[in-house]
Amino acid sequence: MRTIIPSGFSLLPAESYLKMATVFLLLLFLPALLAGCLAYSLEQGSHGAVPVVQPENEEPPAPGEEEGGEPDLREKELEESLAREEEALLAREERRKLEEKRREELGPFYVPLPFPEQKENPPVKARGIYLTGHTVGHPRYRELLDLVELTELNAVVIDVKNDHGMVTYATEIEIVQQVGANRNVPIKDLKAVLEELHSKNIYTIARVVVFKDPYLAEQKPEWSIQRKGGGLWRDLKGVAWINPYERNVWEYNIAISREAALQGFREIQFDYIRFPENAHIVDREAYFPGQDISREEVIREFLAYAAEQLKEYNVYLSADVFGVIATSWGDSDRIGQTWEEMSPYLDYICPMVYPSHYGPGYFGFSVPDAHPGKTVEYALSDALKRNATLPKPAIIRPWLQSFTASWVPGYISYGPAEIRQQIEAAQKMGIDEYLLWNANNRYQPASLLPAEEADRIVDKFTRARAEAGQDALGRTPRQAVELFLEAIRRRDWREAYALQVTDFTLDHRSYPEWKGNWTARPTYYAIEPLDEPVAGGGGADSLFVNLEVHLTTRGNEFKLVRENWELRLENQLWRVRPSDAFVELMTFDPGAGEELPRLTHKP
Repeated sequence: MRTIIPSGFSLLPAESYLKMATVFLLLLFLPALLAGCLAYSLEQGSHGAVPVVQPENEEPPAPGEEEGGEPDLREKELEESLAREEEALLAREERRKLEEKRREELGPFYVPLPFPEQKENPPVKARGIYLTGHTVGHPRYRELLDLVELTELNAVVIDVKNDHGMVTYATEIEIVQQVGANRNVPIKDLKAVLEELHSKNIYTIARVVVFKDPYLAEQKPEWSIQRKGGGLWRDLKGVAWINPYERNVWEYNIAISREAALQGFREIQFDYIRFPENAHIVDREAYFPGQDISREEVIREFLAYAAEQLKEYNVYLSADVFGVIATSWGDSDRIGQTWEEMSPYLDYICPMVYPSHYGPGYFGFSVPDAHPGKTVEYALSDALKRNATLPKPAIIRPWLQSFTASWVPGYISYGPAEIRQQIEAAQKMGIDEYLLWNANNRYQPASLLPAEEADRIVDKFTRARAEAGQDALGRTPRQAVELFLEAIRRRDWREAYALQVTDFTLDHRSYPEWKGNWTARPTYYAIEPLDEPVAGGGGADSLFVNLEVHLTTRGNEFKLVRENWELRLENQLWRVRPSDAFVELMTFDPGAGEELPRLTHKP
C-alpha cells in the first residue's frame, strides 16, 4: 500500500520520533522529579554537608537581622556614613559663618582660617642660611639647595616681606594689593617651592621685616613715624619707618604672617622688630602718634598679640634681636628691645651676634670682629645668663657672620675657618642651632661639614660637659656656688641674679631693687665636697652642698655654719638657692631693731 504524504511535509526516520517522545516525557515528569529530590535533601542532608540545627529556645531573628542573629552591617555602615556626611555639612556651614564673621571683622586684613586638619610640625634644631626672594627665583637657587642637602644645613630663611617692604610672592591679602606691595613678585609659585623643600626635609622659616617698612610708610603716611615739624620722619639714610604704636601696622604684618603659614612655612621670623637706632636723634626729631607706653612695652605687647593671633596656624614664632641686648641691661639703646620682655613670647630668639656688630672695647677686644670665636662665646654666654632667669625662655638660635665686614676698622677676612670658629663656639655651650647671614646669599661650602660629622662634634661637646658635671658655661656646681658668693661680695647683682634660684619670684626689675637694700657682704666661705644627686627636687638636676659662710654687716660679723644649699640646673645653667638665713642677713640692719635671723640652717 502506498502512503500518501501531504504537500509541505517530509517523512522523518523512526528514531527521530522516538527521541521526540522521550523529550516530551521528560518535560512532563521533570517538575515532580525535582520536587522529590529537594525533599530528600532537606530530610537526609546532601553529599556529606552538615545540616543546620536550630538551637533550642532560640528567638526568631529581630527585624533588620540576618538568619543566625548577625546585624545588617550594610545598613549600619550606611547610617554611619550618613551621620558623617551630616556632621561634615554642619562643620562646613559653621566654618563658612566663621569665615564671614572674620572677613567682616578683619576687612582688608582678612586671611582665611587654617585648614581643619594640619600637618604635624615637630621642632627642628635648625642650621640654616638666609635667602632673598630674588635668589629663590634665580637659577642659582638650585646650587644653594644642593649645599643644604649635602652639608649639615637643614633649614632656609626666605624673605616673605623684605627690607624694602615688598612682599615676595603672589598674595591674596586685600590691603597688600591695595598699597601695591606685591608688584613684580620674584617667587612665582611659593607653594611649589615650599612643597619641594619639605620633600627634601628642609625646615622653612618665613622672614617678615616688621617696622622698617619704607614702602608702606610712603603709601600710608598716617601709619608712619612723624616728624615734629610735619611730614614723615626719615632716618640718616632717608628711610621712612612705620610707627610701632599703630595697630593697623600690627594687623598688616600679622596678615602676611598668617598667609605665609597657610602657604606652608613652618616658622615665622620677625626682623626689624624695633624702633630706629640713634635714639638721641629720633627723640629730637620724631614723635609717635598713639604713644602711651614705653618702647620696650609696645614691642612686648606686639609679640604677645602676634603669638596669640598665630596660635591656630601651627607655626613657631621667632624674632631677630641685636646681640648687644644680651650684654646690656634694660632698653639701653632705646630701640624697644629688652631680652626679658621678648624671650618669653617667642619659641626662638635669634641674637645677631656678628662680631662686626660689636664696637671697640666689647669683651675686652679693641676689634671684636678680629676675634670671631671668642666674641660669639662671650655674647652667647650673656644670652644664656639672661635666659636662666626666666621661667619659660625662648630657645637661643643665633645669627652668625658669614661675610667680611670691610667697613670695620681693623677687620679681618671671613673664610671657612672664621665661620667655623663661630659655629663651634656656640656648640660648646650646648647651642646647637644657628643661622648664617650673608646679604648676597653667597655662602662658603668649605665652612660646613657633612651632617654626620657635625652631629658627632655636637655629641662630643655634650658628652664632655656631662662627664665633667658642667653646665652650658662650663661651670661645675661647686664653681657656681663660688661665683655666686663672689658676685654678692662684689655687689655684681647681674651675675648674682643669673646664678640665684628664686623660683622666678624676682625679676629683672625687682632683683636690683632688692640689691639696693643689701647691707651684708661675704668675707669667708668654706665648701665641703658635694653630695651625690638626690631624688626629688629635680633628681640629677638637683644637688645639695654643705658650707660655712661668714658675713659682715654694719661692722658686725655673723657666721652661718652647717649650711645646706641647693643647686639646680635651670635653663642649662647651675644655679644656687642660698638658705633663708643668708637671704635675710643680706638686708639685716643691726641698728634698726630687727630680729636676728636664725643662723644655723638645715633643709
